[in-house]
Amino acid sequence: MKKSLSFLISGIMSVSAVVTGVPFSNAVAESSYTIQDATNLQDFLLGRITGKELNKSFDLNGDGRVDIFDLCLMRREIISQSEENKSDTLVAYFSCTGNTEKIAEYLINMTHADSYVIEAEVPYTAEDLAYNNSSCRANKEQNDKSARPAIAKPLDSIDNYDVIYLGYPIWWGEEPRIIDTFLESYDFSDKIVIPFCTSGSSGNFTSERNISNLVTIGNQLEGKRFSGSASEETVKTWLDEKQAEISDLKKNSENTQYTLIKGDTFSMGSPESEPERSSDEVQHNVTVGDFYMSKTEVSQKDYTEIMGVNPSATKGDDLPVTDVTWYDAVEYCNKLSQKEGLKPCYTISGDTVTWDRSADGYRLPTEAEWEYSARANTSTPFSFGDYVHNSDANCYNAYGYNNDASGNWVNGSDAYLRKTVPVNQYPANDYGLYNMHGNVAEWVWDWYSEYDDTISNPTGNESGNAKVVRGGGWNDHPKHIRSAYRGAQPAEVGLYSIGIRPVRNAGTSAGKVKSVYSAKAEQKTGKTLIVYFSQTGNTEGLANLIHEMSGADIVRLERKTPYSSSSNGPVLYGEALEELRAEAVPELKEYPDIEQYDTILLGYCNWWSSIPASVRSFLMHDDFSGKTIIPFCSMGGGRFGQTISAIAKLTSESVIKEGLEVTYSSYDREEIKNWLEKNNIN
Repeated sequence: MKKSLSFLISGIMSVSAVVTGVPFSNAVAESSYTIQDATNLQDFLLGRITGKELNKSFDLNGDGRVDIFDLCLMRREIISQSEENKSDTLVAYFSCTGNTEKIAEYLINMTHADSYVIEAEVPYTAEDLAYNNSSCRANKEQNDKSARPAIAKPLDSIDNYDVIYLGYPIWWGEEPRIIDTFLESYDFSDKIVIPFCTSGSSGNFTSERNISNLVTIGNQLEGKRFSGSASEETVKTWLDEKQAEISDLKKNSENTQYTLIKGDTFSMGSPESEPERSSDEVQHNVTVGDFYMSKTEVSQKDYTEIMGVNPSATKGDDLPVTDVTWYDAVEYCNKLSQKEGLKPCYTISGDTVTWDRSADGYRLPTEAEWEYSARANTSTPFSFGDYVHNSDANCYNAYGYNNDASGNWVNGSDAYLRKTVPVNQYPANDYGLYNMHGNVAEWVWDWYSEYDDTISNPTGNESGNAKVVRGGGWNDHPKHIRSAYRGAQPAEVGLYSIGIRPVRNAGTSAGKVKSVYSAKAEQKTGKTLIVYFSQTGNTEGLANLIHEMSGADIVRLERKTPYSSSSNGPVLYGEALEELRAEAVPELKEYPDIEQYDTILLGYCNWWSSIPASVRSFLMHDDFSGKTIIPFCSMGGGRFGQTISAIAKLTSESVIKEGLEVTYSSYDREEIKNWLEKNNIN
C-alpha cells in the first residue's frame, strides 16, 4: 500500500515551534517533491542535517529563506501529487508457492496498482499443503465449504478502489477458502472484480462461479488461468483485453441502469423433454457478442420523460410502460439516444426500419440476446429453476406449471395479481436483470419465423407481420414466461402486457439490417365474416351481438368429435389442456369459405392463455394471406393472454388488428360499437 502522509502534519507542528527561518541559497526550486524530500527538509530545519546534505532547492516561495512556510508548501505539493497518482485499482492475492505472486507482480507493475497480500493468520506450512495427505489442513478446508481461515492483516477498507484483480492458486478445482474469507469481509457491490488464478491443469470456471455466488459483485469480468511459467507478455495480452472491458464499463458507469452482458455460445430453445414446450422452440447453438442491457423494463416515468406521453392503461411512475407498439419502442430508443448524445441505431421510413449495427445508441435486443440474458447461464425452464413459486415472478400462476388440468388453483388466489408491478420487483436473475420472466413481455428486434441456421448474432427474417415478444406478462401462464417461449405480436398493435427493455452495443459491430412490415390488407370484396368457437355459450353470445350490430355474415366452428363435456370442469379442462400441449388440430364438421371475405372477425374463449384447438384447426386449413383478422374473446381473467400470439404465428401474412375482450358474458354495447368503428366495420 502507498505510504501515509500523516507524519507530515505532526512533523510540521514540531518544526514550527522551533524554526523561524534560515537563510539558504541553492538551485531553483524543483517542480515536484517526494516524501523523502519532506523528511530531509524537516531534518534540516531541526538541525539534524546540514544544507550540504540536501540535493534540491527548498526555497519554494522564493523569498531567499527556507522555513516552515516552505515545508507547508512542500506538503501541499506532495499531497496534490499523491491525489493525481492515486490508483483506483487493487491487486489482492493469496500465494503459497510463489506462482500466483509472480502473476500478481506483473499486474501491479503494468497497472501501477496498489497491492495487498492475503496472508493467513496461522501461516500454511509444508505439512499443511501436503496435497497427497487427505487429512492435511488445506485438504480439510477445501472439503468444508464453510471453512473461513482468518486473515493476518485485513485491509481497513476497499472503498478507494473501483477495480480489484483477485488472484489465487487453484486447490482441488476451487479457490482456497481464505479467498472466501476475504470476499465476505468487504462490500463488492459497486466494484469491478477480475479473478486470476494459477494452476497446472484445473480450470477457473468453478472458482469464478463460486465467487459470483458468494457475494454481490457490481461487475465480475471473466478471469484467466495462468500456468506457473506464464510469461510477462502472456499476462500483458490478457491485461490489455481486461483494460478495454473496464474502459467500456466505466464509460457506462454513470448509467447504473445498464449491466454488461458478456456474450458467449449457448443452447437456444428448449429440449423436447421440457414440459409445456412449443414446437417452434427448436434447440440450437447460438453465439452472441457483448452488450449492455437495462436491468429493468422501461418505467412509465422514464418513457414519459423521453416521449412526452404515457400510453399505459394502468398508470404508475415505477410501473413498466405498456400499450406501446414495436414502432413506438424503436422510436423511444432513438429519442433516448439523441438525448444522451449517442448515435441513433434506427432509420425509420414508414413501416421500414433500418438498423445501423455500428451505432452506439440504444436499441432493442435481438431474440437471441434476450434469451441468453434471461437464462443467465441456466438450462432450466426458468432462470430460477424448474417451477414458478409465487415469489419468483408476476404471472397467472394460480394453476401452476405443468399442472394436472384439474382446474383448481394449486398456488392460491394470491398467485395472480392481475396487474403489473414496479420494474424492480421480484428477485433479479444472476445477470442482475429484473422481471425477465413475467410482469410484461418485451419487444425484440426479430420478426417471428422459424429459426434459421444463423449461428453468430442472428437477427431473424427481414420481413414479417408479427414481432417476437419475450418473457410473458402478468396475465400469462407459467408456460409462457419460460426462457425459451416465443411470443408474437403484430408490430402495429400495442398491448397492456407488453413493454420495452433496451440494450446498447458493448463492442464494435458493422453492417445494416432491415425490418420490413410485409403484410398487406387486400380489398377485394369489402365483405366481413364472423367466425367463432364457443363451448359454454359466452363467446356465442358476444358473436351474436356483434352480428346484430355489424350485419356481417356469421359462422360457428364445431368439432367433428365433440368434447366429452360441454360445461366447465375437470373433464373439459383436461381435454383442452392436453390438446394445447400437443398442439392438436382436431377435425371440424365444416370449414367456412373465406375466399369471398376480406375481413375475419375471429371469436373464441381464452383457454389456458391460448386459443382452443378448434380455432387452430380453422387457421391452419386455409391461406389467410392478405386477410385482415380482428380477434374477440371471452375470458375469466386472463384477458387476451397469448391468444393473439397464437393467431399471429399461424397467419404470418395476415394483417391483425386490435381486438376486443369481455369477461364471460359481460357485454357492453357501447364498447362493442366503438371497437367496430375503430376497425372500420360498418
